[in-house]
Amino acid sequence: MKALKLYSIPCVVLMIAGLWWFSPTQILKRRTVSLLETLTLEATSGKAARQIGTYALNSLLAPEVELHTPTIPEANGTFDRSEMESAFGWLCSQAKQTHFKLKEFRSITLQENTGQVEFTVDALIELPIYRPADGDYSVTFAWVKTDAGWQLSGAKWHRSR
Repeated sequence: MKALKLYSIPCVVLMIAGLWWFSPTQILKRRTVSLLETLTLEATSGKAARQIGTYALNSLLAPEVELHTPTIPEANGTFDRSEMESAFGWLCSQAKQTHFKLKEFRSITLQENTGQVEFTVDALIELPIYRPADGDYSVTFAWVKTDAGWQLSGAKWHRSR
C-alpha cells in the first residue's frame, strides 16, 4: 500500500505538470518567445547563421499575416508567408543588429482556435542609416491554431507610453 502511494504521487505531479506544459496558454507563451528569439540578430552573427532563422520563421507563420505598425509604414498590411520570409531575409542581410527582449506578458486570451498575446517588448532594429525601432513597445500577437500548430496570423505594435 505504501509503495502504491509512493509511486502515485510522482505520477500525479507529472500529469499535472504535463497538462500545464501543453496547455494552449503555455504553448502561446513559448511560441511568442521563440518568434522574438528568431527575430533577434546579433551584431556578431554571420549572414549564413542569420539566414537559418528563416527556416524557424516559416513554421511560426500562418499562410497570411496582418501587420500594423506606426514606426515602419511599409510594413503595414497583409502579407503571405513567402513575403514575410523574403522581408526577414532582407532584414538578415541589412540589419547591423536586432534585439527583441520580452519584458512582460500582459494578457493571453483564447477562443477556440485563436489566441491573442499582449506583451511589452524592448526592441531594437538597427539598420545602416537609421533605427526604425528603439525602445519599449506594446505588442499584440494574434495566433491561429492550424494543422501545423499555433501560427502567427497578426501583429500590432506601438510605442509604450
